[in-house]
Amino acid sequence: MMKKSLTGKEIFTYCIAMLVMFVGMEKAESATLSVPTTEYPSIQSAIDAASDGDVIVVASGTYGEAINFSGLAITLYGIARPTIDATGLNKSAVTCANSEGPDTILDGFTITGGSYSNGGGMRNYASNPTVINCTFSGNTAYSGGGMYNLFSSPTVSDCTFSANIATDYGGGMFNSYSSPNVTRCTFIANIANDYGAGMHNSNSSPHVTGCSFIANLADWYGGGMYNAYSSNPNVTNCTFSTNTGILRGGGMYNAYSSNPRVTNCTFSLNTAGLGGGMYNLTSNPIVTNCILWDNSPDEIFGIATVSYSDVLGGNAVEGNINQDPMFVDADSGDLHLLADSPCIDTGSNDAVPSGITTDLDGNPRITGTYVDMGAYEFTEELTDPFEQVLLLITDVVNLNTQQGIVNSLDAKLSAVLQALDDMNENNDVAAINALGAFINAVEAQSGNKISVTDAEYLSGVALSIIDILLNGI
Repeated sequence: MMKKSLTGKEIFTYCIAMLVMFVGMEKAESATLSVPTTEYPSIQSAIDAASDGDVIVVASGTYGEAINFSGLAITLYGIARPTIDATGLNKSAVTCANSEGPDTILDGFTITGGSYSNGGGMRNYASNPTVINCTFSGNTAYSGGGMYNLFSSPTVSDCTFSANIATDYGGGMFNSYSSPNVTRCTFIANIANDYGAGMHNSNSSPHVTGCSFIANLADWYGGGMYNAYSSNPNVTNCTFSTNTGILRGGGMYNAYSSNPRVTNCTFSLNTAGLGGGMYNLTSNPIVTNCILWDNSPDEIFGIATVSYSDVLGGNAVEGNINQDPMFVDADSGDLHLLADSPCIDTGSNDAVPSGITTDLDGNPRITGTYVDMGAYEFTEELTDPFEQVLLLITDVVNLNTQQGIVNSLDAKLSAVLQALDDMNENNDVAAINALGAFINAVEAQSGNKISVTDAEYLSGVALSIIDILLNGI
């Protein structure tokens, strides 16, 4: 009996079917492991039993162990922030040293008690894991008290590095030949007996965005951040306050052809022997849209290319000013701008890095004609519902919504304005009902004529107006 040959279409269909089956098998093979259980009493026992794609869920509590991801692409997720405590083990509390990539995820833990030559809290070697919502506190190492990165570029977001100690380099984080992405992190009260108490960069160019460096202490150089040997980090929307480099560079130290790009950052009340705000040796950082004020004994020592910045004692050239920035309360750590600050609307929009749309608080980065200087954009809270509805109408018009929906939403907001303008004592109730109709209309078009992100924003603003109205009833 002659076998029938498969057509090209049949072969293609067969291949697609096999691919779908393979993907389905892959998904079916992934598992969720829970700790602690009889089967997995420790985190490491669950890791040892896991396969790529698995999720390990760790209950709240303290786990006296040190863990190693062993090259697995797994998610380690903590419920109610469990603690990995490596006290007395003389190991890094967490290790990624087997080519782990972004699919190796550590999420929601407190890491403490780690003590090792390199990387007390976490040691990354030739690995690029993802670290989210973690606290590294009370760890000790020769280099990288909180985290050590060598030939590694992890993604680190929404983490706190506090009270970690490096007997030499990098109290909070040490980077060598590494360029991690560090976002929305706080480095506070870390100590380096030599260089880089908050962060130490050597031959490294991390992206550091929306971070705060507070009260870090380096016995020698770089209280907040140390950059040396051609380290060129991009530092955006960050604050450096009350850091100390006893000899050089209270806020930031740059040396040996290190030229960081520092944009929309605020340096205040940092101290050093020289370069209270920033110290530069054979380096020329680019400083734009920044505020350097009340650092001791000086704001910037050495060469720097500074523009559109407020520098105490600086020259009013290249868009720079030398005026009191009018912080809300610098002594208490509040570096937001008051309404009369000369730093409002005086920065350079062109200097804001691509993709940066929010400030350190998560508010829109540019709210006026020009970006503000410093880490925080000035935002005046509106409490008048009528004014807020007018702004919401402007948002509806400006958002990228499809033809026809703008007029529909605008009509519903016009009904809100009419209710608020009515002298009837029940006008707030009528306005709340009209805002409810607006929210329903937005949610009905979410993902259709309105993007999900825009829909969430519009509904959120409308709900905030409702809260104001309810408080007034």
